Amino acid sequence: MPHPFSPQDFPINQETTLNATKVFYLRKAVHFKQTAKIVDLTGRLRYGFPGRFTSGWADEAAAAARKLEASEPPRYEVKSCGEMMRTIKTMTDGRTGDKVCELNMTFISFDSSKVRFPPGSPHSRHEIELAPVDDAATRAGEKHECFIRHSIPYFWDMTGGGPAAVLYKCLNQQRCEVGRIASYGFDKDAILVLDGEEVDEVVAIATAIILLNGRDAIDY
Repeated sequence: MPHPFSPQDFPINQETTLNATKVFYLRKAVHFKQTAKIVDLTGRLRYGFPGRFTSGWADEAAAAARKLEASEPPRYEVKSCGEMMRTIKTMTDGRTGDKVCELNMTFISFDSSKVRFPPGSPHSRHEIELAPVDDAATRAGEKHECFIRHSIPYFWDMTGGGPAAVLYKCLNQQRCEVGRIASYGFDKDAILVLDGEEVDEVVAIATAIILLNGRDAIDY
């Protein structure tokens, strides 16, 4: 079923720009069957996000991620419950091993995918459902996915072409950019930048991973 919210109801706020306060490198997070590692690069890069994903900045982020992986555990890990790509995946704290959330990406969830959180989670008080906005628009190439957290709609916008997608938060009846992601490294890794004041990092990472793996992904 299409999502009840439409991006047409929330025009983009052209006066705001992304305030990228956090950077994450998602290692092997695209079409993965076993484990993806999320490396926190916040404060580890020489330069802040330049406003778009340039090859030089992305290369520096990838190099920094490799260096950090060799010396410390990742910020989060996402593990599959089996050898299938589309399955239940569990995100854990890379330092403590504690469960952070669960991603339902099974074959029976073609219409929507869900992120479930443990009781008392600081990341969300309720389950989050990521669903396509409009089936006809998706077939026409106008791809938007929507989810709601604490009564606020968010949209992942994949209409810009190329490897990047934009995360919008609806504020004052307008869409404001709060995150951006792009695939990297032969489309197996990705780099996520976000405004940590406007979107929870776990929610952004979990929904981005669902987005990257796609509804039309084939398990093989």
